Amino acid sequence: MKQIVLGALALALSASAFAENYIGATIGGSHIDIDCSFGTQCDDGDTGFKLYGGFDLSHQAALPGLALEVAYIDFGTARVTAPFVTVQSIDVSALTFGVAIHPKFTPALSGVARLGVAYVDAKSAGLFASSSSNLKLYGGLGLEYSLNKQFKLVGGADFTNYDTGRQTGSAHLLSIGAQYGF
Repeated sequence: MKQIVLGALALALSASAFAENYIGATIGGSHIDIDCSFGTQCDDGDTGFKLYGGFDLSHQAALPGLALEVAYIDFGTARVTAPFVTVQSIDVSALTFGVAIHPKFTPALSGVARLGVAYVDAKSAGLFASSSSNLKLYGGLGLEYSLNKQFKLVGGADFTNYDTGRQTGSAHLLSIGAQYGF
């Protein structure tokens, strides 16, 4: 999966010599829907992160702020436990491909809306062990604050669904980070 992520990022960043490329990283709290009925304690939140890259097509398209993006999102792990035993844990990660629109609100503040597909890898361990990788819909919303021409502070929310083969649910990440344009 890591080789796919690195290859996809390299492809996205080299796809257009005329585009304004950017890379970014965020970290924050994640939530994974998990069936908590079989345990005494349910931990459906974790720390997740996102690494992404893309290129701005504004100069080549009629729509200002249009960009193509690729990202790797690790939503972390959700766990259901009983005394001294992990009944079930679910790990969710995704490789996303899509478009993003970056509307400017002020010269320094802009929004971002993302829509695309995600190759979601979900693994369940414990009493109900299973794993599956599926293509799912992906979406995201966020804000970007420009500190200068290249550097932005970013915050966002990313959403997708997962399927382990035995259990399905949603996963989302609320995160903050930084983006660098070149």
